[in-house]
Amino acid sequence: MRGLIAAALTLLLCGTLEAAESAPPDVRMLFDVSGSMKRNDPNRLSDSALELMVTLLPEGARGGLWTFGSRVANPLPSATIDADWRQRALALKPALSDYQQYTDIEQAVRETASAAPADGKRHLILLTDGMIDIPGGGDERGRNEASRQRLMKQLAPTLADESVVVHTIAFSSGVDSSLLAGVSRETGGLYAVAEDPAALLRAFLDVFDRIFPRDQVPLDAQSFPIDERVDAFSALLFHDPDSPEPALIGPDGTRHTLEEHSPAIRWQHQPRFDIIRVPQPQAGKWRIEGDVGPDSRISIESDLALRVAQLPTTLYQGFETPIEASLNQPDAATDAPPGLEMRAELRDIDGRVRQSVVLERDGDSYRGVLAPPRKVGNARLAVVAKGDRFIRERRQAVNVLAPISAKLDEAAGSVALRAEHPLLNSDNTRIAATLQGESLTVRTQGDKRWRVVLPAIDESLSLALTLTANVTLDGDTRTIELPPVMLNPEADTGLRGVSLDRPEAEALEEAKPDQQPAASGSSLDALGDELGQWLAALPARLESLWEKAPTSLQQAARETRRNPLWWLLAALIVLLLLWRRRRNARRRRHRRRGARRHHAEREEPHV
Repeated sequence: MRGLIAAALTLLLCGTLEAAESAPPDVRMLFDVSGSMKRNDPNRLSDSALELMVTLLPEGARGGLWTFGSRVANPLPSATIDADWRQRALALKPALSDYQQYTDIEQAVRETASAAPADGKRHLILLTDGMIDIPGGGDERGRNEASRQRLMKQLAPTLADESVVVHTIAFSSGVDSSLLAGVSRETGGLYAVAEDPAALLRAFLDVFDRIFPRDQVPLDAQSFPIDERVDAFSALLFHDPDSPEPALIGPDGTRHTLEEHSPAIRWQHQPRFDIIRVPQPQAGKWRIEGDVGPDSRISIESDLALRVAQLPTTLYQGFETPIEASLNQPDAATDAPPGLEMRAELRDIDGRVRQSVVLERDGDSYRGVLAPPRKVGNARLAVVAKGDRFIRERRQAVNVLAPISAKLDEAAGSVALRAEHPLLNSDNTRIAATLQGESLTVRTQGDKRWRVVLPAIDESLSLALTLTANVTLDGDTRTIELPPVMLNPEADTGLRGVSLDRPEAEALEEAKPDQQPAASGSSLDALGDELGQWLAALPARLESLWEKAPTSLQQAARETRRNPLWWLLAALIVLLLLWRRRRNARRRRHRRRGARRHHAEREEPHV
């Protein structure tokens, strides 16, 4: 990963900036140098991030570097990108290991955003591994929470009003993801977790696609089309370190490799990817020999370019997404190219299309509305323009969220709800909660918050709380099925509610007959597991046999139930079931205590 700088990824993003930009973007990198980074960033991803920044920023843009821990420093002020700037930026690697004790994210974001020049479009890329932890005496928890609230409720909205976009990249899964994702969402930025070099590269490419959008052509089955209007293309090809070097095959069959290619082709090779820039390429179908990773892409330079209105970074379940695009034709043609079709697609990370809509022509533009997304998570939003002899794509990373988030509060015996969509509040939204077919009380907790009061629940059962939002906007009422909340998710037995409708992936799996019982430390526990599984399945088996039994046998069974031995056997079965339930509850308590001890061991020394 250290060799990323040598790969010269600027080949992928070279060229002029979008004509729609009135001024070049100002990209400001913000590195966490708190003490925990020494433990959570053993692979020195921060160094790789700096190399990526230096490599990806195109000539003419602006960039700067800040570090933060207990204090905020600016070793490289924002300035126009040139060769001297890149050299000074790379010399700052030692500053990224100048570890400090605390993590003052609020002050870092505030100072970086307000540094001169404090006008125009500014993109902050925040890289961190933890949560807010600011110095001072007294109530540490209250101090940190107050800083968190200021960042979320005051600073982030102010930055959004000032056209400051905050992209956040987490170096570990232990970050305050709610805070980082919330700040990015409020300011129109992206949020990603990058715990390895591949994920870091993917996150940076997503961010730079957002800041410096480029036209692409689809890479399908290791081939891609190039039309006569393409002036040059850059192929970014990911592969395994041990894979053979890829080869590029032109439409006429000419084979290009790292060792043997046309002098006009610029080829950069790294263990995990290759970048190949081909000027004045031959029109037709190009092919790639070798293994190609899923994040590979073909960017093009052409006077026939796709223009797309600003795409959102966050989509919400239950809400449509309007799309507007146009095709730039330098010859000033008023008619659409032959066979032109415009469409918008929502795709999974692996490229599979979730939803699609055709964009209809409206004057010089093409417009359409993408239906509400059905699945939460990371996705790609793409606009595709396809004619008889060309194709153009614009892809940007998006996060698909539920319009209302839910968080289980076990200590309070309730579920806290919060409106994430900016238009939702307690005046236009009504929440309904159902548990096993019974409605629960939902209390309003402010302008954008609700709380569901939970009844006493058997700890041995895992239940799904069904949530529904009835939203009224501009006189239109819609019902949105929110993701269910699992209660007692670690319980051995999972029950679906009477009216539950949730994906199979979210349902708790029942114990399979061929599963081995958990180790208990004694043969008695193992025997109890087997006996418990047999007893749990016994009622269904007896019911099936009873329905199939002849009438004479059923009558004999009724006579048997009058025997006292039958009742003794029934009492024994009940006692064994109660014993097994108590033992399972004790195991769950042990697991929770072990998890708390593990969490305590991971705390930083100063916490």
